[in-house]
Amino acid sequence: MKQKTLIDLDDLWDEQQIIDLLVPLREANENLVVTVYAIPNRLGPVHDLKVKYPWIQFAQHGFEHTFAECRAWTDTMALEFLSLGAEMGYEPVFKPPNWIFDEDTEAACKEAGVILHHHEDDEPGVRGLKAYPGPFAARGKHTHRKLHTHILRNPSTDFILDAPEFRPENIAQHERFLTLPDVAEIVWG
Repeated sequence: MKQKTLIDLDDLWDEQQIIDLLVPLREANENLVVTVYAIPNRLGPVHDLKVKYPWIQFAQHGFEHTFAECRAWTDTMALEFLSLGAEMGYEPVFKPPNWIFDEDTEAACKEAGVILHHHEDDEPGVRGLKAYPGPFAARGKHTHRKLHTHILRNPSTDFILDAPEFRPENIAQHERFLTLPDVAEIVWG
């Protein structure tokens, strides 16, 4: 059996990025499914985009995508932003910008039934939170291939057009794709 691939990309804020950067990948592989972390206050509601691009899972990447916005949120604020994201059509998956979050954000994710995508070096402290990477993946035991990059050029991060694994001919070689809900796990039961 071929290894499954999870693809996630950060920093979507405009549909033109989908057209220019992701549609060519989908044209190279009709099985492609990706999780894209979008900036809700820039991209807006995604109901129509989900219909137009059903192979994209739109997830929240903060709300405004400021440096440490999640650290400034109380649990009530975090819950409000997650709820607003759900109303806007975003999937129940959340990644804090710059990996910066605290237990208020974790608690809000748990209460809202939202998967928290955290850095592999972090260990969430809220018991029963659904998270990725889960306890096993966080210890380097991924059971799938993971490809990650950014779709907004930034000098301090990688960029999709500079990443060989995101060239259409390389994406064409993958057979099976996963989304975050496929691999998320409950943290600390």
